[in-house]
Amino acid sequence: MKELVVKANRLVDASYRLTLVEQYIVLLAIVLARETGKGLNSIDFVSISAKNYAEHFDADEKSAYAQIKEASSTLFNREFILYDKHPESGKDRVNRCRWVSTASYVDEAGVIQLRFSPDIVPYITRLETEFTRYDLEKVARMSSAYAVRLYELIMQWVSVGVWQIKIEQLKEILMIQTHYTLLKDFKKRVVDVAVAQINEHSDLIVSYTQKKTGRNVTHLIFHFKQKEESKPEKQKETKQKLAFDKSAATMQEKVEEFLKGNKRYLQRHSNIAPHILWRTPAIWMEFKDEFDEWLLL
Repeated sequence: MKELVVKANRLVDASYRLTLVEQYIVLLAIVLARETGKGLNSIDFVSISAKNYAEHFDADEKSAYAQIKEASSTLFNREFILYDKHPESGKDRVNRCRWVSTASYVDEAGVIQLRFSPDIVPYITRLETEFTRYDLEKVARMSSAYAVRLYELIMQWVSVGVWQIKIEQLKEILMIQTHYTLLKDFKKRVVDVAVAQINEHSDLIVSYTQKKTGRNVTHLIFHFKQKEESKPEKQKETKQKLAFDKSAATMQEKVEEFLKGNKRYLQRHSNIAPHILWRTPAIWMEFKDEFDEWLLL
């Protein structure tokens, strides 16, 4: 089963700097909260075990214990910066916010518990209308925090295939304004590493060019496209579709199979996975007439 990560695009564009482990923990928390059907809030804890972390990110359980224990301390001090307008004056406003209001670690159980801050919850729940969506497995094998961030940024433009950004703006988003003052160092240690890992581990093929303003390079232009699915995978998917037997399936399996191919559902509730929507009859029942017709096909 694919595990979907959903973030509001405004959060993706925000400035923040997390370690790779911290990013993985936040992404896994988003996935786990969605799987419960409750989503994230600023009251309940989301618990992540070392075993769960190790399974998702191909780490041995012993090192996972140490990684999530350290993250329970460092993540509490992390901030993200959102930019908006001051309502009274109309001037640009800079908002400094925390990721979590509480970070706890249960040593003997190897479990980290996070309570997300009220400031960030609206941006990582399904309440927003503009989302960046991707499967957790697409970033799980990356070893660069910059690769994960660049992948998220590019995914906002994946339907366009090209994205241009000022170099200084990209450095600001990554919160490395004072690092890598020489362009060649920034490209070598950040951009080239990130692009290589995205190309190796994700579902995208990415390249980039430079743009000058006057005599200076001021912008990077990223070009990207989805990787072509291999024929065996396509054939496997086709066989799986043909193999679905309505007569032998449970009602939940029928509903989930129906929703996967329903255009209206994909347009209106694409941020809610079918297996979660099944638990909310008030929503999926709006498709009942179409579902009844689908059963007869």
